[in-house]
Amino acid sequence: MTRHPVHHESRGQSQPEAPTGNKKKPRHTVPLGRRIGLGLAFAAWTVAAFVFAQLFIVAVMWGMLQLNISLPVALNDTVVQTSVSVIVYIVTIALAVYAPWRLLGQKLTWEDVGLGQSLPRWRDIGLAPVMLVFSLIATGIVMYVANLLLPAVDLETQQQIGFENLTQRYEMLLAFFTLVVLAPICEEFLFRGYLYGRVRKYYNAFWAIALTSVVFGLMHIYAGPGLPLQWNVMIGTTVLAVFIAILREYTGSIWAGILVHMLKNGIAFFVLFIAPLLGMTLIP
Repeated sequence: MTRHPVHHESRGQSQPEAPTGNKKKPRHTVPLGRRIGLGLAFAAWTVAAFVFAQLFIVAVMWGMLQLNISLPVALNDTVVQTSVSVIVYIVTIALAVYAPWRLLGQKLTWEDVGLGQSLPRWRDIGLAPVMLVFSLIATGIVMYVANLLLPAVDLETQQQIGFENLTQRYEMLLAFFTLVVLAPICEEFLFRGYLYGRVRKYYNAFWAIALTSVVFGLMHIYAGPGLPLQWNVMIGTTVLAVFIAILREYTGSIWAGILVHMLKNGIAFFVLFIAPLLGMTLIP
């Protein structure tokens, strides 16, 4: 990905216009059916990349099992979970973003993925906690309505996060890094950066926010084989995604969304892991 060079015009001199054939087509000139199809295709490709990354991990572990290769004793569940998360995000981003860019010649700039500004601004820092509060209020309202309309659906399933029985300090640090740092950065880059940037070229803001948010929510509904679907987690992450996508549209950057995501996961990390160590019971 390359940043657009800045061209300075000489005073008193007019710059020649680019040939008509090189001008980018406005979104409305692309047929509606094609725009819808392209947006859905990018969404499907992103989901497929994420699923393939997890299947890749499963295949590697199966291969190691067939070859009687065992992990070192020092690699406990926490270390393995962190390592798997890193690999999954790397493979997913490589497939979803890097592969089309390099193999298909898809033009992509830092602005396209919401990283036109290299660091967050004070505006991003100020908006993040405000939007988090709004998203939590909205989530509560949506969950209340969902309980009324869908009484047969279990909306109290405990989210599976992959980290349990953390006893050592390094385990806490690894879990914090994975949940509060790695996941927000990678997921925001992938969903509000790459996917939103691609979809927004063909959809208006409303439908781009709707599609990317629903896709993000659905990515959290499956917890694993034999486990119940996490409908409550799907609803919560979808609502959160809507507010983060609004920030992406408003600021043109993913930095505010990364901060919101970090705050949300940081609160959850405190409730799940830190509060019990302090003798506080925040989950009934």
